[in-house]
Amino acid sequence: MVFEAMNIDEAIDAVKALRKYGAETVNIEAKSARGGYPSCLDTVSSFANYRGGIIIFGLSETKGFIAEGVYDVAGLQARLAEDGKNCMTPAIHMDILPFEFEGKMLVAAKVDELPQNEKPCYITSKGMDRGSYTRVGESDERLTAYEIYAMRSYARNEHDDLRPVEQSDLSDLNEAEIARYIEHVKSQKPNLAQFSDEKILKVSGIISKTDGIPTLAGTMVFGIYPQSYCPQLFIACAAMPGTELGEVGDDGQRFDDNARIEGTIEQMLAGAIGFLRRNMKTKVTIDENGRRTDTPEYPIAALREAVANALVHRDYSHYTEGSYIQINMFRNRIEILNPGALYGQNRVEKLGTSAMMEVRNPNIIRLLEEKEPALNGDLVRALENRHTGIPTMRREMKKYGLPMPEFIEGQGAFKVIFRNGSTQVSDQVRVSDTVSDTVSDTVSDTVSDTVSRIINYCSEPRSAVEIAEMLSITKRYALRKYISPLVKQGGLAMMSPDKPHSRSQKYIARMSLQNKEIN
Repeated sequence: MVFEAMNIDEAIDAVKALRKYGAETVNIEAKSARGGYPSCLDTVSSFANYRGGIIIFGLSETKGFIAEGVYDVAGLQARLAEDGKNCMTPAIHMDILPFEFEGKMLVAAKVDELPQNEKPCYITSKGMDRGSYTRVGESDERLTAYEIYAMRSYARNEHDDLRPVEQSDLSDLNEAEIARYIEHVKSQKPNLAQFSDEKILKVSGIISKTDGIPTLAGTMVFGIYPQSYCPQLFIACAAMPGTELGEVGDDGQRFDDNARIEGTIEQMLAGAIGFLRRNMKTKVTIDENGRRTDTPEYPIAALREAVANALVHRDYSHYTEGSYIQINMFRNRIEILNPGALYGQNRVEKLGTSAMMEVRNPNIIRLLEEKEPALNGDLVRALENRHTGIPTMRREMKKYGLPMPEFIEGQGAFKVIFRNGSTQVSDQVRVSDTVSDTVSDTVSDTVSDTVSRIINYCSEPRSAVEIAEMLSITKRYALRKYISPLVKQGGLAMMSPDKPHSRSQKYIARMSLQNKEIN
């Protein structure tokens, strides 16, 4: 990882960004230092764990980020360097820059994001569990136990698809499928052919190297009935009558169709695609020669790639083994949601690019790639060439004249949305998630249904906690993904705008506020 030294222009641009947005951002923090050294270790941890950032000392947030100056510039620099070295694990080396701004001396401290295999960064005295933070909007929030686990398992190069499935044995694997696999890999890998069948199963990650118990990878690829030991590793499919969860149809039905898809990864892929096919509309055209052409509402190839990705890239750790993949078909879209945020150093903006992507479950992927193609053509073809899934989704949606698929990461999950073209651009909300000194990345996140629910719910003043509970999400996620963007865009108004960070802050839909003022 290459780190660039900070310059004065970068520090000044950070100050201007604070004033422009009237608030701290995901990677810019302001600290008053007129009276001495302010506490900032939680922010240092946050920036080191999430994309880096700049702390500007000598600004008054309560007075609109005016320059008040730093009481002791030399002392502040020394204390920052000392705390980064002695109070953080691993040690953090900040790029510290004193500079003059509007006749006052300020200090900027740039914290670079740590390499993924060195995370989490935490305050040593608090320990990893209580002293690890991440940046959410303008606040520093403690990492969850799952987030810490994900970072640590990545650093240790541990893969959950190799963990043994307790209480299972070889009789739970499909004997014929295993025999065909062994025969196939022996023909493809002469060196492997010298091993015994048992050793091939261990080397391939199908059974544990220590006790011979089937691994999760072996179970999900070759299991006779994987859900007998992993009951929550299934796909829940539902076809909704409207455009929101809970909306009922003309006959009062909550679902037009729903199914629990079980089996191996390949079987679940086939079952999910079958569900999608039977519940989507089909356009029938007849040409001048009387030939009939049936065109499905969505491109099947794009959906197959998305479902396959959800199955092979989901998080299979103990933290998420109680969660299942969801496929929800609405009148205007299909949503595919799988447990687990993006793995390692992967980023949403890198998806579908030439950047090398890291894989969470390399053993599952390898087994599916190595299986004899005749066993199941659909999934094997989807995995023959890695990293082609998202370009395929985009290409197929473009071919159909439909909006590009949307990829949304958050709250320990990953969602793909396919729209059938009935949603207008005005229904979309663009969420500015990162504001930096040189880059303002705007991430498109279509959340029209959730936004409508929030606006309706906030016809009366509501707190962030109330909004989060209404949506069944965490307060942290609600603030970051919905509330803060809506405030900036004018959909919501703060009841106490002079105290933007007050814990008792409440929000009201701006239309409701205007109606109250008129009345």
